[in-house]
Amino acid sequence: MRVHLVREPENPMDTYAVKVLTADGLSLGHIPKEHSRYFSPLMDKGVVDVQGYVSESTSEAARLKLDFREIQSRTIGSLSEEKVLAVKWSRLMDAADKGQDHGCRYQQNFLYMLQVVLERDLHLFTPDEIELLEAFRSISSDGQRLFVRLAQRKGPWFRLQNIFYEDIGDTNSAVHELVERRYLVFNADVNSSELLEHLTVQELKDLAVNSKIMIKSATLSLKKIQLITAIRDALISLHFNLTALIREATGPCIRIAETLEVLLWRLQRLFFLNGEQEFHVFLLVDIGRIKYPSYRCARTMPVFASREDFLAYEQHPFLARFSAAWVHATICTVAASFLEKERRYAEAVNLLKQLLSMQYCPGRRGYWTLRLSIDLEHLQRLEESLLVAENGLNDFNVRGGDRVALQRRVLRLGKPPRRWKVPPYAALLKKKHKVVRIMGRPLNNANGMKSRFYGYDGQQCSVEDLALQYYAGEDGGGWKGVHSESGIWLTLFGLLMWDVIFSDVPDFFQTPFQTAPLDLCTDSFYPVRSSLIESRLQAIRDGGARQLVAETWAEHYGTSCSGVNWENSLEDLQTITVCIGGPGLSVICKLLAEDHSNWTAGMPDLLLWKEKEAKLAEVKGPGDRLSEQQVAWFLILSDANVPVELCKVSKTMNDRS
Repeated sequence: MRVHLVREPENPMDTYAVKVLTADGLSLGHIPKEHSRYFSPLMDKGVVDVQGYVSESTSEAARLKLDFREIQSRTIGSLSEEKVLAVKWSRLMDAADKGQDHGCRYQQNFLYMLQVVLERDLHLFTPDEIELLEAFRSISSDGQRLFVRLAQRKGPWFRLQNIFYEDIGDTNSAVHELVERRYLVFNADVNSSELLEHLTVQELKDLAVNSKIMIKSATLSLKKIQLITAIRDALISLHFNLTALIREATGPCIRIAETLEVLLWRLQRLFFLNGEQEFHVFLLVDIGRIKYPSYRCARTMPVFASREDFLAYEQHPFLARFSAAWVHATICTVAASFLEKERRYAEAVNLLKQLLSMQYCPGRRGYWTLRLSIDLEHLQRLEESLLVAENGLNDFNVRGGDRVALQRRVLRLGKPPRRWKVPPYAALLKKKHKVVRIMGRPLNNANGMKSRFYGYDGQQCSVEDLALQYYAGEDGGGWKGVHSESGIWLTLFGLLMWDVIFSDVPDFFQTPFQTAPLDLCTDSFYPVRSSLIESRLQAIRDGGARQLVAETWAEHYGTSCSGVNWENSLEDLQTITVCIGGPGLSVICKLLAEDHSNWTAGMPDLLLWKEKEAKLAEVKGPGDRLSEQQVAWFLILSDANVPVELCKVSKTMNDRS
């Protein structure tokens, strides 16, 4: 049956929606989102002609064969738009091609992951583990597919009667093969109560009735989790053994062997080298849902030198917070704050000195140093307090807001006759930032809650939205703006530094599924690429940012990159680069390149622009004040001649908090 496709941009669930209609106008539904998101813009622009027919259908779905014809003679607006549409066409074709073989692609992906890990990290597995992993390649195709399918589902147990996949010929044979190979196990010795969760609500009700457990009749109207709890409680109180009845209800059950579950976890961690990505990433790439940047994967040395190192890593994500060192540091940090509240400053000083003598938790060193200096001042040990602050500024791990706070202490405590020499950062710290005060009618005044106000339009809004309304008005200057915090800046950083981020540096790209090099948030990112970074920063200073953003947008639109949000408008991003100016933009990009993890926090709330000027604003409601990290950003932006101001929202004009 022939069908034709119609765009449905007003669809509230999906602006890319494409409806499929029969010749007489009957709706068959919509094209899957993973495809329509690419060819609906092409349809809107008249770049492609789409026809199709139903080749196979069931009561649940219709399989369509679509014929895409690219209209070569179409004249498209700007060059950048043409490139974006070309990218969408290419991705549509990729998604369609990959969809042709989707039935067994997940099997090929798993074999690829297994091959890569065994080639790179064979030394991290025991002989028995290697034998088990190597043997997977000799399992039948049906067995491999069934195992990979189950590995992606939530278990641990699976009812055999519910296991059916169209691309697996003989499920029973595949199950028995995997059991014989020690990849799967039957529910021989399992506690029967574990299987209750795999029964349907009706099966649980029947079980309660058939077992003649004295359960209140009201129980039979409960939800599934409540039914399970009621039956388990009855088992405990009556000491009744339901094993036979439960196993009869569930039928045979299987699960992946626990040794294999551990190995699967290790395979994924070694392949992706992080704790977030799992095997389903392959699927998202195959169907065109995610596209990763192009780069060369290269490794010159193993990530883990020995199995012992890897096992230590395995324990780290979960156990680090429970290690003796971490617990000791946390207890001492909290204890010091309690001692300070009780004005037992001498004891707090001793604790903080112990913490600073340790060689771990580097991220807390700035906080400990600052508190130690403050507590020493409380004890009138001013010279020692000053020395602590000065020494803290020589600590490489003291950064951002903590560093600014220590600099301010040095200036205040280091006046003559204690210190005669003025520190080089004194002039910058003494700069005053502009303060704009506006009034707002508060919606709530509760402590500990985020401030809510009535906006100028009478609608409820946040304190940031209230400020945006003020700046957009005549009194505020008619600015266009967004509540961005770090969002816009990370997007601009990614677009401007794309070639640097994905430059060919060995060891920092080891899988095809990375959105950034492994060292982006470490101190090694800048030194390793210093020449590339400085060259790009010079191009930005010289006014090339607008063109760089456009080129990256056209070439990589939609590709996943850490920090880049493609929902931003290209026109707005280009306008912002011009309004901020090359010098200021280069300073921000350099900070993010040198210390990405630290400077992604504390950026001003609002970015405002009009014509060829821009400014940033931090918005504070009643009772709020700038954090030290925010003060650090104010100082850096001011030094870079980027206008920045504090917008103070008050309940009355007399509120000077």
